[in-house]
Amino acid sequence: MFYRKLFIILFVFLGFLSCKKQDPIIYPEIDRSINITDSIKIDNGVDMKNPIFNYVDLENFLSHISSSDHFLIVPLKDFKNTASKDKVVISLRHDVDDNIKAAVKFAYREHKYGITASYYVLHTAKYYGQKVGAVFVRNDKIIYYLKTIQDVFGHEIGIHNDLVTLQLMYEIPSREYLKEELAYLRGNDINIVGTTYHGSPYCSIYHYSNSYFWKEFGDTTQYIKKGFKTIKIEKDSLTSYNFLYEGAMLNQDYFFSDSYFVNGKRWNMNMVNFDTIKPGKKVIILLHPQHWNGDY
Repeated sequence: MFYRKLFIILFVFLGFLSCKKQDPIIYPEIDRSINITDSIKIDNGVDMKNPIFNYVDLENFLSHISSSDHFLIVPLKDFKNTASKDKVVISLRHDVDDNIKAAVKFAYREHKYGITASYYVLHTAKYYGQKVGAVFVRNDKIIYYLKTIQDVFGHEIGIHNDLVTLQLMYEIPSREYLKEELAYLRGNDINIVGTTYHGSPYCSIYHYSNSYFWKEFGDTTQYIKKGFKTIKIEKDSLTSYNFLYEGAMLNQDYFFSDSYFVNGKRWNMNMVNFDTIKPGKKVIILLHPQHWNGDY
């Protein structure tokens, strides 16, 4: 009798598990996959696990700002020279820290709503390359992802600067490295005119900012202590690399970012009623694609 009851309980429990509702995979109406090359494809479906960072809310936001006469959306390269008396000027900035595939999925959705955004590729990320011996070796497949974001979906590509980290942690001359990478990217028709600096985890450990590389943030010689070493930071000017801007040096009235926390929660677009922002104001919104893809 005991074993019969035990069997019934186990049967019901296993039946419950098998009937448990799975998190839905949402696909767009078209393009279940995005073709980067004949051999590289990205699954365009999204797993709707996160109630805050999910593609339904993202698309609702993109649909609203793209269809409303209240907003004028421009890439960051045009932000400085764009003004409007009767609209709110918005730029969507994306720092691609960890997941280039998530960035492509983001780029697809913005293109779907006629939005041109700005994507900043992190040159120390695993998707971009890796340290081999004394050098940092580029993953040449990266160019295909960037061409898709730029040429297929029409967005701006820039550099997410981790140059002080490169010098401090990898002992790679940052000025020489940047010139080589820009020559490669621009030589492959990636039209780079802007940069944003990366908040590497090493920044909090060794008390520095990657903005130190730019003379425009302060021309004073700067040193960082690492163990028993004191390292002089390489510095240079934006104009030396034909950069038109550094994202942190643009003047805006409002800056929002999903790297910030509000009352213990990551910031997201539902926390702001953008319709209440007065015409004539300028807004930059920083969204990291990997946050919206379930990567933290």
